[in-house]
Amino acid sequence: MKVIIGAFAHESNDFCPHKTTRAMFEFYEGQDVLSHLPVADIFQDAGIEIIPTIYADAQSYGPVEEKTYLYFENKILDVVRAHPDINGIWMFCHGAMNVENIGSGEYRLACDIRKIVGENCVISFGMDLHGNIEADFANQVNIFRCYHTAPHTDQVDTYRRTAQALVRYLQNGYKTHCQMRKIPMIFPGEMAATTVDPFKGIIKVMKNMEDHDPKILCASTFIGFAWTDAERTSSTVVVVPSAPEYAEYCSQKADELADLVFSKRTEFDFEMLSLQPQETAVASLYELQPPVCVTDMGDNPTAGTTGGSNVLLKEYLKFNDKEKKVLIAGIFDKKAFDICTAHAIGDTFELTIGMDIDEVTRPVPVTATYQGRHDVLGYTIPTTPPIKRCEGVTISIGSIDVVITDKAYAFTQQVNFHSCALEPVKYDVFVTKFGYIFPELKKMGKSFIMSNTPGESYQVITSFDYKKIKRPIYPIDQI
Repeated sequence: MKVIIGAFAHESNDFCPHKTTRAMFEFYEGQDVLSHLPVADIFQDAGIEIIPTIYADAQSYGPVEEKTYLYFENKILDVVRAHPDINGIWMFCHGAMNVENIGSGEYRLACDIRKIVGENCVISFGMDLHGNIEADFANQVNIFRCYHTAPHTDQVDTYRRTAQALVRYLQNGYKTHCQMRKIPMIFPGEMAATTVDPFKGIIKVMKNMEDHDPKILCASTFIGFAWTDAERTSSTVVVVPSAPEYAEYCSQKADELADLVFSKRTEFDFEMLSLQPQETAVASLYELQPPVCVTDMGDNPTAGTTGGSNVLLKEYLKFNDKEKKVLIAGIFDKKAFDICTAHAIGDTFELTIGMDIDEVTRPVPVTATYQGRHDVLGYTIPTTPPIKRCEGVTISIGSIDVVITDKAYAFTQQVNFHSCALEPVKYDVFVTKFGYIFPELKKMGKSFIMSNTPGESYQVITSFDYKKIKRPIYPIDQI
């Protein structure tokens, strides 16, 4: 038997004013794909030949350019066409890719693959729980399952489970499809952490289904991605039967799971303390045990924002207390970055920070002292080595240190900070552009604030001017 594997993933924010281009994707093809997807051994151990396609994954940003999408999709389809005897296909696809003039990238890819391979080929996708799933998706993809963690820590487990499920289907000749239900609700991910109820309890139910019900292979709840304005934007549940004869049983279980999730809609809330920007500065400086980790939720590059908001910088500049050390990592501003790199370490000079593209990036003048330039390293999943993600310069503004980057990037891993010669635990406050308190951030901080800042990932989603989202939907509509 033969299986094609690959990855084509993006999470697209329709409220970001820019498009995602080909150059933004981390890209590998051929045999290099195998080292970036921890599933090869599963197929090899089953005696299945692996045909790699591509690995293309970009940080969340605006909608994907049509020509960029087609470039990567055609590379996948060329491999599929070249192997007409293929038995199965395994892919990692995020679930919230929105493509210029196309719509759902995952659905388009699944449909185009299915047109080539027909119904005899089994297709399995590992996905992100922030996916917005097309209503017809289960008719194109036999098996799909999303992460059970947010913040995400089980990517490898999800990939391997869906690969193992594909092997099971192939070995038994199964070609059945999973059971899926759309739910009329949508939340920002930060209000749906799996570390606290109600999502924690929902995950427990799904884990029990997977671990103790022999009729079920996989169970998923996609909470969705609130910043994609599309008809498909909503939550979704999926139950994958372990054999064709359990399809009706899994249909009933999908109904039960959907009812459970929807019944909890009024209980979703932030994982930890959430404050407005001004309150954030006061509480982090003077009320909480240091080091205080602050996440800038409204400008979270992993949710597709521009990464250039200086809202929290302005709040901390109002104090600039010489007794309090503050780190802000990082703010994307290529112009300011270039100005800094023209200076020598130790130089003090006047600088404006802010790209001036919207209200949250209006320039702020500062007197900066240049501390140095570094490659910012980071990994996609823990099984892959960290690579260069962007460059950062560190400046000091009195007692405030700021990392200015040449690209939007979220500092969530220890290696991000350490590659810039920074140690967050030495600060009273460290601010990062993210939403959740990521597990590695929890190791570095003693206290935590999720700052409800404005921006393209603003948590008050009822304030966005949705045009295409299917109504009614909670909490935009009180249903």
